[in-house]
Amino acid sequence: MNFPILNFITDQSIISSLMVLLILLFIWGKLRYDAVALIMLALFVILGFIPSKEAFSGLGHPAVVTVALVLLISKGLEKSGFISFIGRKIQRIIYSENQFILILCLIAACLSSFMNNIGAMAMLLPITISICQKMEWNPSKFLMPLAFASILGGMNTKIGTPPNIIISQIRGEYSDKDFNFFDFAFVGVPVSIIGIIFIMLVGWRLIPIRPINSTKNPLINIDDYLVEMIVNDNSPLLNKRAYDLRSMLDIDTSLIGQIDENKKKAEIHGNQKFHEGQILILKIHPDYIAEIQKEFGLSLNLAEGIKNNENIAGIEAIIIPNARLIGRKYNYFKRLMGGQLSLLGLWRRGLKYRFRLSNEKFKAGDVLLLANRGEKNKLSDTLEMAGLMPLWERELDVIKDTSKTFLAIGIFLLSLSAIIFNFLPIIVAFLLCVLAFASIRLLTGNSIYRHIDWPVVVLLAAMIPIGNTLTEYGITSSIALTLAQFSNFLDLVWILILLMVITMFLSDIINNAATAVIMAPIAAKVAIETGASVDAFLMCVSIGASCAFLSPIGHQCNTLVMGPGNYKFGDYWKLGLPLEIIIILVTIPLILLLWT
Repeated sequence: MNFPILNFITDQSIISSLMVLLILLFIWGKLRYDAVALIMLALFVILGFIPSKEAFSGLGHPAVVTVALVLLISKGLEKSGFISFIGRKIQRIIYSENQFILILCLIAACLSSFMNNIGAMAMLLPITISICQKMEWNPSKFLMPLAFASILGGMNTKIGTPPNIIISQIRGEYSDKDFNFFDFAFVGVPVSIIGIIFIMLVGWRLIPIRPINSTKNPLINIDDYLVEMIVNDNSPLLNKRAYDLRSMLDIDTSLIGQIDENKKKAEIHGNQKFHEGQILILKIHPDYIAEIQKEFGLSLNLAEGIKNNENIAGIEAIIIPNARLIGRKYNYFKRLMGGQLSLLGLWRRGLKYRFRLSNEKFKAGDVLLLANRGEKNKLSDTLEMAGLMPLWERELDVIKDTSKTFLAIGIFLLSLSAIIFNFLPIIVAFLLCVLAFASIRLLTGNSIYRHIDWPVVVLLAAMIPIGNTLTEYGITSSIALTLAQFSNFLDLVWILILLMVITMFLSDIINNAATAVIMAPIAAKVAIETGASVDAFLMCVSIGASCAFLSPIGHQCNTLVMGPGNYKFGDYWKLGLPLEIIIILVTIPLILLLWT
C-alpha cells in the first residue's frame, strides 16, 4: 500500500539532510563553494527533486544576470582609471591616520553602494598600501577598516551586494514588485554611517597592529618569502659546508633547506657540502636577492626571456579569490605567463613548506614575488588575467590611462538614472552600460568573460533551483512554521533579532549570496505565519547576510586583506563582534520604524 504522506515526509527528510550536508561542505571550505553548489544541484536532479530541464534555469534568473552585469561594470570603471584618479586626490588631502581612515572608509562605502563591494575594495587596496608606504604608516591599521567599510557600503543599494539583488527578486514573489533601487538605503545608510564612525573612533584600536620590518615595505613579513636559488659552477660555496653559509648570512636571510633528488624539500645539515646545481631554499628579503646572487654565486630559475642579472625588476602581487591560479601549480603559472613573469618567491600565512615552489598549489591570499621582463604596457593585463593584484611595484609603473575616466563615469551615472527613475529595467540599463563600455574599449573581446566572477554566478545559478525546491517541498514552510511557533512567546523585536543573528552566523561561515538564498524565503514565510510585514523580515535578512565580520572566510573582502594586513584568523572578531552588535542595535529600531 502506498502512503503519499509517508513519501512526502521521506522526501522532506532527504532534502533536509542534503541541505545540512550543503552547509557543512560550505563550512569545511576544502571545496570551492561553486563546486559544492553544483554537486548539490546534481544530487537534487539525480534524486528527482529538480526536473532535469530546470536544472540550469538559474542561469537565466534576473538576479544572476544582474550580478554578472554589475561585475562587468565594476571592471569597466576600474579600467577607466577612476580609482587611480581617486587615489591621487586622496594623497593630496590626507594629513593624519584618523583622517585617512575616515576618508578611506567613506570612499569605500560610497563606491561599494554602486558597484560590487568586492570590486570596490579590491580597487582601493593597492592605493591604501601605497599611501601607507609613502606616509610610513602600518597598513594593518587601515586594511580591515577598508574591508569592513566596503561590506557596509554594499548594504545601501539594490546592486551593492549580491544578497540585495537576490532579496529584491524574492520580494517580487510576495508583492507586486521588487524593492526599488534605494529602498535598502533607508536602513543601510544609517548603519553604514554609524559603523564607519565606530570604526574611526574606536574600532581601529581593537585591531592587532603587528610591526613590519621596514616602514618602506608595504607588505607583511617580507623576509618570510621562500626563494629557491641554484648553486652555480663558479660559486665560492662549492665544497664548503652549510654552517659556513649560515655564518655568513645576515639576520634578514636564512638557509632553511634544499631540494633533494625527489624534488621535495629536505633538511640540510651543518656538515653537508654544497655542490654544483644544488637547489637551496632561502628565506630572504627581495631587496637582497641580487646581493646574495653576486656574493655567493647563486642564480634564480627564471622563465626564458627574463634576464638573470643583478637588477631584477620585481613586483609583489596577491592572488585574489576565484583567480585562475587557485589550485594550480607552477607549470600552469608558467604557461599562463608566457615568459612575461617568473615566480621568485611565495609568502603564505602558516605555510608549512613541504615541496618545492613548483609543486605548491596556489591559494587565495598568497603573495607572490615575481620577476618581470620589463614590458610595462602588458604588465597590468597579464596580472589581471592571472587574478593577481599588485601590492608593491619595484621599478614598475602600472598606473592606468585616465583619459576615459569621466566618460565612463558619465555612462554609468546615465544607466543609474534610468534605473532610479524607472525609465528602464535594471538588466536593460546595465546591459546598455556594458555595451557602451565595450564601444569605448574599456571591455574588450574575451576579457568580458574573464571579468565576470564565474564562481559567484555559478553559485547563484545552482542555488536558485535548490532554493525553489525547498519551497516546493515545504521545507521552507516547515522551518518558518517552527520559528513562528517559537515566536509566539516572543515580541516582534526579538523575532527580528533572532532572525538577524541566525543570518549573521551563516554569513560568517558560508558565502553571503548562499545565505540570502537560504534565509530569505524562510524569513518571508515566518512573516506570513506571524502576520508581520514581509518587507521587514526581508530587510532583516538583507542586513544580516552582509554582516560577515567575524572571520576571514565569511566574505572575500576579508580574505583579500588578510595577507597584506598581516592579520590572523582570530583578529577579525575583535573588531567584527562589537560592530555586529552595534548593527543589530541600529538596524532593528529602523526596520520597526520604517518597514512594519
